[in-house]
Amino acid sequence: VVSIMASVKPLVSTIVLLLLVVYIVGCYFTQLTLNYRLDCVRAIDTGEECLQDGPELLNEYYGSLGTTCLHLFQTVTGGLEWRHIVNPLIDHISPWMAIVFCFYVVFTSLALMNIVTGVFVETALQRGREDKDVYMINHLRELFGRLDDDHNGKITWPEFEENLDEPKLLTFFKEIDIDISEAKGLFHLLDRDSSGVLDADEFLSGCLRLRGPARSL
Repeated sequence: VVSIMASVKPLVSTIVLLLLVVYIVGCYFTQLTLNYRLDCVRAIDTGEECLQDGPELLNEYYGSLGTTCLHLFQTVTGGLEWRHIVNPLIDHISPWMAIVFCFYVVFTSLALMNIVTGVFVETALQRGREDKDVYMINHLRELFGRLDDDHNGKITWPEFEENLDEPKLLTFFKEIDIDISEAKGLFHLLDRDSSGVLDADEFLSGCLRLRGPARSL
């Protein structure tokens, strides 16, 4: 749920971009249809021939900007088979409209929709990493409290060694892929200032650095 909520902002941005593309292409096709209808009216007035079904077919799909945008949106969301609405453009406007329409479909379906998928996946992965980091920090803080027997805010090697059978510590060893026999080497690795004791900052920062693949001590 949290990952979905985090994806709302990029999703809204992508939807706005999609609607903007639909609007621009819709304006273009609607204007072409309007010009064709005006040409037909002038042709009829001058006694020239004009296909009777041309304006009707174009008007069905491109009669207004809203109608055009709706049908264009349906073509990229599976609500309408796009060959039905491109044929009137090819028959009555120009065969080149097939290329224009194909470019629109390719851009929205392959490029834009893949961007939407990528945004969702990346946001979900990023949120998952952040949740894992928060869980790990809380887990390490609790582990530090268990290892600090005298509650002075520091862990000595005897305290560390005495708690090697602590389940949470064993779980941590497993997570960083280190054997329990290497516990002393791990302690010295965490003790960056070589003071012989670990404070909370040293323990947390050191353990977070050690996450990942197996490390040889």
